[in-house]
Amino acid sequence: MRITTIINGKGGVGKTTTTHALATGLDKTKYKTLAIDYDPQGNLSYAFGVDVNNTPTMFHVFTGAISIREAIQHTSQGDIIAGNGFLGQLEALYSGPAYLGSIKKLATQLLLLSEEYTHILIDNQPNIGGILTTQALACANDLIVPVTADTFTFQGLAKLQTALRDIREIVNPLIRIDGLLLTRHNPRAILSNDLANNMQLWANEENTRVYQSFIREGIAIREAQATKKSIFEYAPQSNPAIDYSNFIREYLA
Repeated sequence: MRITTIINGKGGVGKTTTTHALATGLDKTKYKTLAIDYDPQGNLSYAFGVDVNNTPTMFHVFTGAISIREAIQHTSQGDIIAGNGFLGQLEALYSGPAYLGSIKKLATQLLLLSEEYTHILIDNQPNIGGILTTQALACANDLIVPVTADTFTFQGLAKLQTALRDIREIVNPLIRIDGLLLTRHNPRAILSNDLANNMQLWANEENTRVYQSFIREGIAIREAQATKKSIFEYAPQSNPAIDYSNFIREYLA
């Protein structure tokens, strides 16, 4: 079972979009995949067509209200454990002395599913350092870091570097970054290319890569999410669908 956390300390870079495309793309290619919405906003759950206001989350699993298998929802796009405002209560629940003891709770639960899924993908809020992102890092084999070629990108990467250093020391020494994924990318823009080159230097320092695949901007992404369909179902010939298909092949390789 491969557990991949999709994360960045900067918002608006396409974490949820990437998690949705990766989860539905893997499911389409017959990999048994579970998506976990670990963001209290519940955007990934909405894209999967889940009623985010009346659904169990990992909060209910951790408090013993339900089992992790009971939290899994089987949708037409694939399996998901939803996220909503209940997740925000975990920050208060595991504050103070309870913090360190809570770091591996998500990992412990996901191990129960090791015979059922080949891939588990965790979507995160940009609040790196909170208990939710810390738990998601503690259980991950690897990370996908969506990035945009803009001047604020490296602030988010700096936050991630700090969090990774801490999590490696505390609980997960083998976690690695599988790659940086350029999203909303215009390969013809000079600024985008300059920043992409700087990202490659950063990736080299972290012993990782910038994926050769990149995701072009396209209205089809937002339309697919609004209609609660995957990009592969809604617009399979669109630029984002083609780009995400290429990325998935690279991720699997």
